[in-house]
Amino acid sequence: MEYFLQQKLKEDKKFKRYFDENTWEVKYLNRDPAYYKKFLKDMKEMYKERPTDKLNEAINTVGIISSVIDTLK
Repeated sequence: MEYFLQQKLKEDKKFKRYFDENTWEVKYLNRDPAYYKKFLKDMKEMYKERPTDKLNEAINTVGIISSVIDTLK
């Protein structure tokens, strides 16, 4: 595995947690450093860190707040 990948994995706790849960990913990163982009995409999808996930969460929060306000009226 390339040095910069090793450093990234050591620095970020999310990466370490993802690797602990998906140990087979190490094999692909060792073989092909270009797999890093797919790895990031999969990790963000798993932990719901994509922009669409964040937007959906914000919309849900606004919906909950508006329903609480309507109930209080």
